[in-house]
Amino acid sequence: MDITKKYTHDHVTVIWKPGLCIHSGNCVRALPNVFKPKEKPWVQPEGSTGADLMNAINKCPSGALTYETSNSTETMEDTPNNVKVTLIENGPAIVMETCEVTHPDGKTETRERRASFCRCTKSENFPYCDGSHKK
Repeated sequence: MDITKKYTHDHVTVIWKPGLCIHSGNCVRALPNVFKPKEKPWVQPEGSTGADLMNAINKCPSGALTYETSNSTETMEDTPNNVKVTLIENGPAIVMETCEVTHPDGKTETRERRASFCRCTKSENFPYCDGSHKK
């Protein structure tokens, strides 16, 4: 079962799916007053403004962090016309759009908003990156 945790402050709800996290640290570097990996809960959205939360979350390469707002006119991000793929040096290939993944056994699954694909082949969650390239 996939774990999903939600943390709400004002009009923004931070959604964290730990199974997708590749431990890039982008969130911690962007908002150390919110993302505190050594504390529980590790996400403390009251440490920032809604706008700063959304900006930091939009930079999450794996899609493990997303958000919802109580303002229906705000969305996480607009869907781009072209699929963007970012190659991280000594790290994953990140597809920056919802994509359907077909596995060798024929099973398909949809990855929402982003998917980080392992390039080092060390991931225990292959074909997805789990941060093993850092070990």
